[in-house]
Amino acid sequence: MNESWGALWIPWTLFLAGAIAITSMGVAKLWARRHERATNSLVTHGLMAILSVAAIAGLSQGRFEAFGFTVGTFRWSFLLLLWTIPSAVLTLPRLAGRGGGPPATPFGLSPAQTVVRVWVVASIAEEILTRGLIQSSLGVLSDVGFSVGAHFLSLPVLTGALAFSAMHLVLLKRIGAKAAPVLVVAFLLGCIAGVYRETTGSLIPAVLVHMLFNVGGAVPLWVAGAVRARRATRAPRAGDRGEGG
Repeated sequence: MNESWGALWIPWTLFLAGAIAITSMGVAKLWARRHERATNSLVTHGLMAILSVAAIAGLSQGRFEAFGFTVGTFRWSFLLLLWTIPSAVLTLPRLAGRGGGPPATPFGLSPAQTVVRVWVVASIAEEILTRGLIQSSLGVLSDVGFSVGAHFLSLPVLTGALAFSAMHLVLLKRIGAKAAPVLVVAFLLGCIAGVYRETTGSLIPAVLVHMLFNVGGAVPLWVAGAVRARRATRAPRAGDRGEGG
């Protein structure tokens, strides 16, 4: 595939990915009418992963390694854990804004639900779609792009990052203008994950970075919630203070 054909491949790839995302969310809405709404994310991301893998199987003719389903040159490093820090820092305004309110819970889910649905299922499904299907399909255009410092951001990386950010546009309906920082962070995360995918040839570091961002955004809220709950149980009630006076 030459670059001119690769450019024509962009709209088709985005259309296919968009169809997968819309179908997944649509089926989840239908599911929610008859089942527990809390399972929506599992249905959405589970179907997203299945449809993305099916599309990749057809496009790659069984060569899944070309779409990141390989270890590639990736090697584990504890430095990857540093990717929890940016999202942890971004939770600080949210914590400060709660004041003496109830304990904060990330995503409105319990810790167990967050681990399974957000850290694992959502991270894997979204990376298969964006860095696996979209970015890999545009790999022929990896020489097109620009440099930011020592890093080169190729067109496939940028396209995958934009698609990943666009997937979070649904938050506009839920939280309005407050979704703007989320969209920016999602784009930056997409660029980081995309560079890892491109330089290692593997989806593994992309999934890990995505997962660690989610971990960093959840753990501070859990800690704050636990601290507030403990203080609440220790604080003497006004009636108790008045007794024995």
